[in-house]
Amino acid sequence: MNGIWIAWEKQRRTTELAAELGVDLRQWTFRAPYLLRIIWLSFKTCVLLIVRRPPVLIVQNPSVVLAALAALLKPLLGYKLVVDRHSNFKLETSGSRSAKYRIFHFLSRYSLPRADLTIVTNEFLRDLVDGDGGRGVVLPDKIPNLPFAAEAPHPDRPTVVFVASHSPDEPTAEFIEAARILGPGVDVRVTGDEGKLSASARESAPPNLTFTGFLSDRDFQMQLGACDVVVVLTTKPHILLCGAYEAVAAGKPLVLSNQEDLLEYFSRGVVPTENDADGIAVAIRIALADKGRLSSEIEGLKVDLTKFWDERMDKIRSELAAWEARGHF
Repeated sequence: MNGIWIAWEKQRRTTELAAELGVDLRQWTFRAPYLLRIIWLSFKTCVLLIVRRPPVLIVQNPSVVLAALAALLKPLLGYKLVVDRHSNFKLETSGSRSAKYRIFHFLSRYSLPRADLTIVTNEFLRDLVDGDGGRGVVLPDKIPNLPFAAEAPHPDRPTVVFVASHSPDEPTAEFIEAARILGPGVDVRVTGDEGKLSASARESAPPNLTFTGFLSDRDFQMQLGACDVVVVLTTKPHILLCGAYEAVAAGKPLVLSNQEDLLEYFSRGVVPTENDADGIAVAIRIALADKGRLSSEIEGLKVDLTKFWDERMDKIRSELAAWEARGHF
């Protein structure tokens, strides 16, 4: 496809989609204070678009600033605009009086009706886009390829991995307490940089819990391969989490937060839980006890989700081909 994809951070989703569409991908990162980073990346974006004049521009959101900038420049440079928004809406802050979140939602609403297509991860968000004057299409993440997971040795005793980034929406303290409830008979591992947690949270971890720290892609895959159950938790509605896709790719049973959109998409091989310690511990015990059946369901789900993704991706390709046929690029 004759176009450019710009992103201001690196995400696997962006890399995979750009490769599927055959577009020129520019993933720029810049370590600096936030305002300086935005100014520099905005400047680079403007220069590239003015020099290249792409007939179609795809941008990743996050960043909401990048999406708004692309929408602002669109009538001046004449490209068709696609925004891969996935789930960056921060709906829980929509009523906030904070200046930061007011600016965020202003920029969010600005880009929606000005983009020719906005890609999101579920039907609820598509309806939200359409309701704000945009044109939404649903495309969840692609089930990733995790070759190193298959190489991992099977654990000697029950092992659980909590895929975490230690963001505010993750009930990490509750999970740590759940590990204590499970006791020494279950090995519990928590991914992500535990330096983001408070010292008290880290010190409260029971002996059967190990913080893995931030892992390389290979080591992360090995952790998934060497476990019996994967846990993915959030307090946010209307989002689909990377850890759940990764568990499906590795063929592992899932313990998932009881969120409607999560459970609708990851519909088999899953034990739902509320985000409290007792509930998480009970769900993990159920998943361990029934891991054979759940693993079989996950393998079937992987096939179905891969087919679903291919069908959705074909629709987006068809949309872009229709633009080309009409002479837009």
